[in-house]
Amino acid sequence: MKDLVFALPILLPLLTAIVALLAGRRRWRRWLIGLSATAQLGVALVLAHGAYGQPPQVLGLGGWAAPYGIVLVIDLLAAIMLALGALTALAAILFGYAELPPEDENPLRLPLIQFLVTGINLAFCTADLFNLFVAFEVMLIASYALLTLEADDWDIKQAFPYLALNLVGSTLFLVAAGLTYGMFGSLNFAQIAERADALAGTPQLTLLALLFLTVFGMKAGVFPLFYWLPNSYPILPSPVAALYAGMLTKVGVYVLLRIFGQVLPPDLSLPHLLMAWLAAATMIFGVLGAVSRNFIRGILSFHILSQIGYMVLAIGLFTPYALAAAIFYIIHHIVVKSTLFLVGGTVVVLNRTDDLEKTGRLWLATPVLGVIFLLQALSLAGIPPLSGFWGKYMIIVEGLRQQEWVLVFCALLAGVLTLFSMLKIWNGAFWAAAAKEGVHTEERRWRPMAAVAGGMTVISLGIGFGAEFFLGVAHEAARQLLDRPAYIEFLLRGGG
Repeated sequence: MKDLVFALPILLPLLTAIVALLAGRRRWRRWLIGLSATAQLGVALVLAHGAYGQPPQVLGLGGWAAPYGIVLVIDLLAAIMLALGALTALAAILFGYAELPPEDENPLRLPLIQFLVTGINLAFCTADLFNLFVAFEVMLIASYALLTLEADDWDIKQAFPYLALNLVGSTLFLVAAGLTYGMFGSLNFAQIAERADALAGTPQLTLLALLFLTVFGMKAGVFPLFYWLPNSYPILPSPVAALYAGMLTKVGVYVLLRIFGQVLPPDLSLPHLLMAWLAAATMIFGVLGAVSRNFIRGILSFHILSQIGYMVLAIGLFTPYALAAAIFYIIHHIVVKSTLFLVGGTVVVLNRTDDLEKTGRLWLATPVLGVIFLLQALSLAGIPPLSGFWGKYMIIVEGLRQQEWVLVFCALLAGVLTLFSMLKIWNGAFWAAAAKEGVHTEERRWRPMAAVAGGMTVISLGIGFGAEFFLGVAHEAARQLLDRPAYIEFLLRGGG
């Protein structure tokens, strides 16, 4: 039974997707998927509670132990990511239910979301490069389908960079896996970690680390290979876009944390330095792109990149404190960013558009939605005491401690420009006196849509005002991540 619980984050969405695919448009399908998504969140929270302060939980599939068989490993970091993914998927599903009646919803959307969640969860739980590649492919195939499923002839062209860059990334991933096997004779994370210390400081290991940075940096949306994201995410339906914005790039950030924090030796100064500077470029170019856009989904899509820069900068600074900051920032950002995309979808229903030159009057018509947006926008910009402040504060403190003045300046500048671009949305959608199409408050569906966004906002406020608890969780996750001997011991020798 205990082993089954560890497999549920993968089995539940996979089985749900298959049943939903076979069920077609039957009305009970929505109930099934909603209940499954709720159960997935419950399982993830149970796993997170059990992982706190405990050694990694290892499940060898088919009874085969590592490194000979496929193993699933759940430590606190993996459990945190599972919980965040389940929360975001549940919010996206409920928002989609409010947005469209069953007969108007594409019958493939919900099964594909569950297949996407299956790939995401497998990426969080796997402990070897081959199955990580499989997880990425499951995730990417589902994401390709969702990206083009409901796009028109114009929008579908914006999906091409997404497909092209991710295909290149998958090819480089295979190259990296081949080099890894050639160097270490294994693709198992623990065996690589055990044998990598012997190659510490060698050009071969540095080259492999740079290749990993390229592959997973591309998946995360790190400069300069981030141009696939800003034009592709806005073509998605709002609930699907919220799930993409919350989770997909964070899978790349998670793998960077896992590979550089736990698998490779810690003394990789060149890759860490390069990562930090690429993160600074990602922050600046991402936020400048947001400032240049004039529609909500476009602004928010560029902000994904800018905020990814903060997480990757923290990994590049590479101290226990910095990695804890990265983990806390991931927790904050997934909730806030997905909520902002849900707010953007609600604006489209009310104003019939998210073009800021054609929106307006929402503050008078729907002040609750205005409060939800304002709280999350200020959190994204890092205004205290909201959740975004604490992560930015920790990253800046660590940057000052290491005397990385330029990197700190970039982080501060990106925060100021983030606030400016968020105020653009506030002024255009909520404060402007006129809206070209008017405000369609008679559309009753906006209320349950706003309620879902409001629920996510309450969670975000809880992260900000309960920062002491969440920072403690982040520090514990970072401690476990950096405890390479314990990871090797429990994975390869069962803790014995």
